[in-house]
Amino acid sequence: MSHSTEIPPAERVAGPPSAPYTAVMHGERSTSSVPWWKEAVRSWVPVMTLAAVLVFQMVGLQGQIGDLRAEIGDLRTDIQSEMGDLRDDLRSEMSDLRDDLRSEISDLRLELGERITRLETVMEVRAGSVPSRPGQ
Repeated sequence: MSHSTEIPPAERVAGPPSAPYTAVMHGERSTSSVPWWKEAVRSWVPVMTLAAVLVFQMVGLQGQIGDLRAEIGDLRTDIQSEMGDLRDDLRSEMSDLRDDLRSEISDLRLELGERITRLETVMEVRAGSVPSRPGQ
């Protein structure tokens, strides 16, 4: 073969340079030297922490919900009491109005009776003063 068509020797392809945040730090153990259970614990710690925080939040919310239920119960009792008082007041007012109306109707009947009596008297007086017509 000629020198111009020779294939150059294979070179090693270099990988990307390691980034400073992925490089092995001084004193850091490699993952193969850490027991499997420590790795499992280390991976579950954030999840368990979040779960514990959520549980505490839920317990706190349940307490607040209980307090709100108690307040709503108190409000319901107050509203029912107020409605009972209003109902009693309304019944009393309606009874008073009914009594007043009956009294007014009675007064109007008496007054109407008096007017009818006066009208009858006036008509009798006029009837007595009108001369009788011939032929009647």
